[in-house]
Amino acid sequence: MPEDVYSRIGVRSFINCCGTRTIHSGTLMWPCVREAMVEASKRFVNMDELMEGVGARLAELTGAEAAIVTSGGAGALCVAAATAVTGGDPEKILRLPQIEGLKDHVVMLKTGRFTYDQAIRSVGVTVVEVGSQEELRSALEGGRVAMIALLGTDEAEGRMSLEEVAQLAGPDIPILVDAASEHLKCPNPYLEAGATMVAYSGGKYLRGPQPTGLLLGAGDWLRAAWTNAAPHHTFGRMMKVGKEEIMGLLAAIEYWASGRQDQDEQAQWASDLETISGIVTSLEGVTAEVLTPRSDKSPTPRLEIRWDAARMPVHGLELRQQLLDTEPRIMLDDRFSTDGSVFILPFSLQEGEAEIVGRRIAEALEGRVGTSASTEAEGGACDVDGAWKFSISYPVTGAEHVMHLEQEDGTVGGNHETLFHENSVVGRVDGNHIRLVSEHRYEGAHLVYTFEGEVEGDRMSGNVEVGSEGQSAPGPLNRKEYGRYAWKAEPIFES
Repeated sequence: MPEDVYSRIGVRSFINCCGTRTIHSGTLMWPCVREAMVEASKRFVNMDELMEGVGARLAELTGAEAAIVTSGGAGALCVAAATAVTGGDPEKILRLPQIEGLKDHVVMLKTGRFTYDQAIRSVGVTVVEVGSQEELRSALEGGRVAMIALLGTDEAEGRMSLEEVAQLAGPDIPILVDAASEHLKCPNPYLEAGATMVAYSGGKYLRGPQPTGLLLGAGDWLRAAWTNAAPHHTFGRMMKVGKEEIMGLLAAIEYWASGRQDQDEQAQWASDLETISGIVTSLEGVTAEVLTPRSDKSPTPRLEIRWDAARMPVHGLELRQQLLDTEPRIMLDDRFSTDGSVFILPFSLQEGEAEIVGRRIAEALEGRVGTSASTEAEGGACDVDGAWKFSISYPVTGAEHVMHLEQEDGTVGGNHETLFHENSVVGRVDGNHIRLVSEHRYEGAHLVYTFEGEVEGDRMSGNVEVGSEGQSAPGPLNRKEYGRYAWKAEPIFES
């Protein structure tokens, strides 16, 4: 009999040391959530009646005027944007994303762009960035602004406060706050400060069903938002959430509202980090520091483990991969890893796992004591100076890019022209091995290409990892999230 439902199809589960990231399946639901979903699966209900009842209960629990359950935090952003553009008018709703003649601008702060704003842009709007009160006033002129969208966890210095934004926006322009990864609070600080709607993830801190989100806010706006959501035949129809998930999220929020024993959770986090720290620091050259949360919006501490890279030559990402490749499988956070450190996030650790994590990290580091660090090949770098045509093979199509490379010894620079972008590229040539990296900003994200390959005469070939990275979603894992593809290149000869 298989150990779990995943292993029977060849999928290996892991101990989660990286929080509640969606790509790692979020978090684990509370038992009361699972029970509510099972009970909900046994009967039929009308979805409008269900959301009316659940919405009233969620409003009561959260202190908001109204609430709906959406398909994830991104789904909440999307239906909120659709509502801002259409105002809940069915004639306008049916036209999305064709918005000619409608309000078609969404204002965002330059210091608060987020990777998930594609959920907002998908309804057809154009994002207008502002960096000051003067720029915001200017953007609001002309009557084209449908909504202002802000990132709740934005800690950038010098940003405008929500109160300032609300004062300038006035009562007719809705303000949406993305608080997906934050802890829910009552009364809601964003609604009190002037926000119209606030979006949360149901599958992160709340530990509800992973594909759910929570949209809180003003009653009229939330009623219109539900019209824009499934099961109605609207733009939001594609973002369906089922009766089981709806009742599961309600159960999670009822548990949260009942007290949820936050202090016990925090005490467990502290105990788990202390356990891991005690084990790994028993090794000479290893230290650990608990870093307190930057904000009570996300009050989970982190543990930074540091080691003497000269004595134990292993990069944090290499350590992460080693723990993924062995048993028991452990998922460390890829973000902010260095050649001598990693972070541990305790939110998703289960009972007894802290000791396993500490022991496995200690064993991996101890195994590297006295080994030699890998070194790049030296000398004899191939010459790649000049213009090159790069061909990338995607699953059902291809792409042709142009790079103008400038080489000095083994260092390579230049520019990279894609279909829509032109930006700098940096890299190295060591022997006949080449590595090139370029970043291309689009809206709230950067499209990242990492080319690795070999130079063979006047040809190059290899594999490219493609991904995106943004203020709210950094890290090596995101930089390769779109996949790995073959590429080849040939020189372009000037005529």
